Amino acid sequence: MSDAPVVDAVELRTVVPAAALQDLEPLLWLLSPSGMLTEDAGCLGARDLAPELCRISLYVAPMEVDGALESLRAELQRLGIAAEIACRDVAREDWNRVWKQHFRPFTAGRRIRIEPSWMQGPDVPGVVRIAIDPGLAFGTGTHETTRLALCTVEDWADTSRENGLDLSSITMLDVGTGSAILCILAVMLGVGHAIGTEIDEDAVDSAGDNLQINHLSDRIELVLAEDPGTVPGAPFGLVVANIISSVLLSLKDRLVAATAPGGSLVLSGILLREVDDVAAAFAATGLQLVRTSQDGEWASLWWRRP
Repeated sequence: MSDAPVVDAVELRTVVPAAALQDLEPLLWLLSPSGMLTEDAGCLGARDLAPELCRISLYVAPMEVDGALESLRAELQRLGIAAEIACRDVAREDWNRVWKQHFRPFTAGRRIRIEPSWMQGPDVPGVVRIAIDPGLAFGTGTHETTRLALCTVEDWADTSRENGLDLSSITMLDVGTGSAILCILAVMLGVGHAIGTEIDEDAVDSAGDNLQINHLSDRIELVLAEDPGTVPGAPFGLVVANIISSVLLSLKDRLVAATAPGGSLVLSGILLREVDDVAAAFAATGLQLVRTSQDGEWASLWWRRP
């Protein structure tokens, strides 16, 4: 019997001009929903890089390597970037070690604190503390799109409560839940029940670990599903989708249908240059735009269904 470690992911690593990262990000997200690392010369482990360069590390499933390499090479060529791509098998213990080097506690919104499961602090009055172990799932809250979604869910909860809504009567649907961080936040803010969908079994397993860490396994349900329209219990009082714009647009009608009349739909994962197109498409369904938020080169849209 072999004692070789099981390969849980393959790391694709390349170095590109830092100025090209914004153009590459939509594809990187699509190729590596389990997460990625970007490092520049200011990072401890990247002092070898010139100031104008950025090192990108993507993590993809072994069976997806060939397709990911082909797509990344084509995009680099389109952008006129000559860069080599190195591949390395990554076992689960190596993945966890990589994240532990880069993931530190941080705050989001007015009262949200995200903590690695191995670095939890004491309870603080008025602070919502979420412990996350990324595992092989995307969404620790460090990326701008996840921070935008976290802050918008916080705003939605506060506004809803001010308007007299009983949050405990609400069921939330999180499409592409990743680490389940948004489900966890919603329930901690008072939502009665949450359902998170994923298309990847590893992500579901990692999300399930996070539910246990936060003692919320009884209030959050995880479902393997590509189509939000197939999730039982629709329509939902709150629907959140933190996914790249092309997927948001392809799911537009099903996301709207999953949102209850009077309910809210929160979209994140939208580059600023894509906001107008995404907003126009969803406005055409009759939704009312409540708020647009921005963080760096990314935006979120909060809609209400009449």
